[in-house]
Amino acid sequence: MTLLGKAFTVVIFLLSLTFMVLALVVNASHRNWRDLVLGATGYKATIEAIDVENQQLRDAAEEAQASLAREQAARRTALAALQTQLDQLTNELELSVNTNQKLEAKNTELAQLDRSRAEELQRLTEANTILRGQIRKEQEDRDKLFAETLVLTDNLNEVRGVRQELEVRNDALQKQLTRFREIADHMGIRPEDPLDGAPPERNGNILVVDRPKSLVEVSIGYDDGLRKGHFLNVTRDGRFITRLRVRETDPNRSVAEIMRDYNEGIILEGDRVDTSID
Repeated sequence: MTLLGKAFTVVIFLLSLTFMVLALVVNASHRNWRDLVLGATGYKATIEAIDVENQQLRDAAEEAQASLAREQAARRTALAALQTQLDQLTNELELSVNTNQKLEAKNTELAQLDRSRAEELQRLTEANTILRGQIRKEQEDRDKLFAETLVLTDNLNEVRGVRQELEVRNDALQKQLTRFREIADHMGIRPEDPLDGAPPERNGNILVVDRPKSLVEVSIGYDDGLRKGHFLNVTRDGRFITRLRVRETDPNRSVAEIMRDYNEGIILEGDRVDTSID
């Protein structure tokens, strides 16, 4: 029987004694209380004896409870120790598993490295064979190139002579070109100007309109290839307005005369100006 069973037995025994005392009290209501209570075998002596026995039983119960508590504490301590040992063993097992996995991975890696090195050795062996063949071929090509170099050296010496002759001719042509440019600048001729005297394709805007004098100022000038006597067409939103004749030119603007015979509208500042119209 466990300590817990013993404790329940003691409690049942105490309850039985209590019921017995109650039964004696009920029975005593029909007897002489003094004799019954104070007699040698009266209730007082009986109760005192029962109290002594109850005290002994309580002491026994307390001792049993203390023993049960000690046993439970011992079990908890033992369980804690076993749990600690289990945790330690579990950690060791996990460590062993991880170590084993790492070793297996390392083994796999080494095996792959070994295969890779074997393949690399095979590749290098084949490459070495190919290189030996290439070296032999390059030696043959070198000998061939040496012979060609001798021929090219002779050709180079010949080309150098031709180059010197061309450089002399080039210097003479450069001097002639410089002289032609000086003459063209003096005469106001630009190489990019058309040979027929027509202005290059340019466009700009009307800057100022002087209606009493029938003159306008436009945003294109001498640097744009515009010259005195050139004609300009004025449009607005794609519609023809009139035609202009250049009278004076500055580097970045010009003064032109409005040709009234071509008027198809009133010329305004901001209208588009083109040297030609498609």
